[in-house]
Amino acid sequence: MITGMSTACFFPDLYIEQAVKQMGKMGIDNIEVFFSTLSEYKPEFIKEFKKRVDDSAASVYSVHPLSLQFEPQLFSSHKRSRRDSLDIYEQVLQAGAQLGAKLYVMHGPAHVKRACPLNLNYEYVAHRVNPLAQMAKSYGIKLSWENVHWCWYAQPDFSRKLEPFLDTDNLYYTLDIKQAAQAGFDPVLFVNQMGNRLANVHVCDYSVTQEAGIVPMLPFRGEMDFDALRSALAKNSFDDAIMLEVYSSNYKDYDELRQTYSEVSDYFIV
Repeated sequence: MITGMSTACFFPDLYIEQAVKQMGKMGIDNIEVFFSTLSEYKPEFIKEFKKRVDDSAASVYSVHPLSLQFEPQLFSSHKRSRRDSLDIYEQVLQAGAQLGAKLYVMHGPAHVKRACPLNLNYEYVAHRVNPLAQMAKSYGIKLSWENVHWCWYAQPDFSRKLEPFLDTDNLYYTLDIKQAAQAGFDPVLFVNQMGNRLANVHVCDYSVTQEAGIVPMLPFRGEMDFDALRSALAKNSFDDAIMLEVYSSNYKDYDELRQTYSEVSDYFIV
């Protein structure tokens, strides 16, 4: 098992190349790159960005694009829309391969019409995701679908309902603690459903308030039962990546962020 940090912890205050430099100063050696704009997928940008990563003596474990730019259209039945989105998807895979990434973290389509129940055709979902996973595999990258409370993958049983229709061996899952809580579920429920396809964990904490609802926080400061999470991970023989992913508003300075990362590493790496 490894621990790392996402450049999302610095969004939108720092560009990703600035975030990597700061993470290097903090001694972070495994990173998730949270791309935030289309120009960051371009080969000329990635070439320079990789130099920054190498200078910081870090390894890129995963890449995570800003999903609403194109990921919903990957599942569209509109052929031209889907074709254009596939071009962008492949750019991200190429960028990930150039950076040595092992994982692509995907949100997938959004559940836009929240007033209407989400009734997914899981056979159709698998029909769309199977070739995406295989394309990722051709670049040596695992496709990892993340639970997100405002997307299709919002409930723990999504993975169980999808898997009978999968014909790829390259679809994995990313657990996001805050997204599980915001969807109204104990994050541990997702771990048990994801099983041996769980490849990545986005670690944070949260509090529940009547006024603000689910409020993300630094790990070990809120209501998350981390002992239960660690036990569930062990039960499922999890041996992949624990990534600290918090919002820049969750900490007061980089010293606090670095200390929190140390706490996460000490807790999960035994």
